[in-house]
Amino acid sequence: MSLPTWSEQLKALDGVADNLIAQWRPGGASEAETQDMNKLALSILAGGYLCRVYTDARRPVFMPLWNYAFNQGGPDPDYVYSTAEVDVDGVYEISGYRGTTRFVEITQQSFDIMSPADMSGGPVPSTHDLDELRLGDDGSFRVLLSAERPDGHTGDWWRLEPTTRRLLMRKCSCDWIREDDARVAINRLDDGGADMSPAETARRFSDLAAWVEGMIAFDMKLVRYYREHHGINTLLRSKKIDEMGGLPKQVYYDGIHEINDDEVLIIETEVPRQSRYWQALVADDRFCTVDWVNRQSSLNDAQARLDGDGKFRAVISRLDPGVPNWLDKADYPWGVIQLRWNHASDHPDPTIMKVPFAGIREHLPADTPQVTLAERAAQLRARREGAQLRRIW
Repeated sequence: MSLPTWSEQLKALDGVADNLIAQWRPGGASEAETQDMNKLALSILAGGYLCRVYTDARRPVFMPLWNYAFNQGGPDPDYVYSTAEVDVDGVYEISGYRGTTRFVEITQQSFDIMSPADMSGGPVPSTHDLDELRLGDDGSFRVLLSAERPDGHTGDWWRLEPTTRRLLMRKCSCDWIREDDARVAINRLDDGGADMSPAETARRFSDLAAWVEGMIAFDMKLVRYYREHHGINTLLRSKKIDEMGGLPKQVYYDGIHEINDDEVLIIETEVPRQSRYWQALVADDRFCTVDWVNRQSSLNDAQARLDGDGKFRAVISRLDPGVPNWLDKADYPWGVIQLRWNHASDHPDPTIMKVPFAGIREHLPADTPQVTLAERAAQLRARREGAQLRRIW
């Protein structure tokens, strides 16, 4: 049986964006919405080549997963996500340099994050932290990953769990300009690395149409789950991400924002007494984080301003409210709010209040600073610079 031609492979992609639009906007989409979906589908297709077609457990490489170009699944702007396919029978060496970012974690996944059919997930088999390793004076590290510790190996070793199919790496940076991202390589030690067969390459290519549609549709369904179960303009502790295989020591709060231009949402919360990291973001109704390169759509514990009473208050709106902790929702009619506490001693529950845009100051502490247009412009320039300095490729 002959393998599919280039034309046949591309023809399989026909209708992907149209099918997604029909699910996203059943009543009909505007030209702008159509182009937005086309762009999202194209970006996920590009990510699919890197993480689904190119990737190979025999010759693994950490490939770029979610970022501002591959914006899917509500990426945390502070994380650089990478993924590598692994074989549970393999012996792998992970090496590199730690860098100075807040943390670097590598999670073993028992489900294939690149396959919608597997996205029900479940508790992750194991999550590893580079800070668990013996680091050289220059921050260098080297660790083996295998089902059993190799005979005679006295260095760092992580157990490769029998259900693991992929590794997901998160590099967390809170000061995007001054912190240096980790540099990480992975090699398989027990296999010389045979080339992927033409049939396997063709199979993976052929799967891309269903994969792109399935991945985006999955996120749209997830957002609608939050809308139905968490309500509108709320922020509730999320059990869904725990069920799907989120970080075991990270607590998520999810909700839906839906406000007019003359309204805002004010998030108010205590912060944990101790935590390794915390953050809040806004996303659209397909769970694409609002463009964090050019908009202040997220805030972490280094970027946010705490009020005199120690609380974190942020304002969600389309128009700039002139406060430090603005979460810019852009023009999207509705979408996701997400907050996370990482390795926290306690998990304060946030509250949300909807108020008129004109009355924002009545609901904020009197000492809340006024951010001028010039100050905001400088803030966004620095944000844009920092986002580009991250090592996402």
